[in-house]
Amino acid sequence: MTLAMMNTHKAFKALQLAGVSDQQAEAMVEIFTEMQQDNALSRADLMKVGEGISGSIKELDLRLSGAIKELDDRLSGAIKELDLRLSAAIKELDDRLSKAIKELDHRLSGAIQELNTRLFAVETRLNAMEKDIGELKADVKQLKADVSALKTDMRWIKRLLMVMATSMVIASVKYIFS
Repeated sequence: MTLAMMNTHKAFKALQLAGVSDQQAEAMVEIFTEMQQDNALSRADLMKVGEGISGSIKELDLRLSGAIKELDDRLSGAIKELDLRLSAAIKELDDRLSKAIKELDHRLSGAIQELNTRLFAVETRLNAMEKDIGELKADVKQLKADVSALKTDMRWIKRLLMVMATSMVIASVKYIFS
C-alpha cells in the first residue's frame, strides 16, 4: 500500500472510532484525500484556520461565561426578590390568621360565657320548679289524706244523721201513739 492509502485507511478507522457512521467517514476521507491531492490548502492555512477557530471558541466561551454569569445574577436577584415578597405575604397571612383566630376566640369566649349564664338561669328555674313540684306533690298528698278523712267523717255524719232520724221517727211514733 502506498503512504496516501495508509493515511486514508487510518483516517477512516479514526473517524469510525470517533463514532462517525461508515458512509460519513468514507465521504470525509474522500474529501480530505482530494484536498491533499489538489494541494488546495497548505498546512499553514489549516493552522491559521485552526487558530481562528480556537480564538472564536475562546471568544464564544468568554461571551457565554459572561452571559451565564449575568443570567445567574439576574436569576439570583429574582429569587431573592421572590423570597422577600413571599416572606412578606406569608407574614401578612400569618398576622391576619392570628388576628382572626384571636377575634374568633374572643367571640366564642363571650358566647360560651353567655350560654353558661343562660344555662345557670335555666338551671336555677328548673331547681325552683322541681322544688315547687315537690311542694305540690306534698300538698296533693295532704289533700288526698284530707279528702279521705273528710269521706270518713261524712260517712260518720251520715250514720249519725241516720241514727238521729231513726231516733226522731221512733220518738215521734212514740209521742203520737202515747
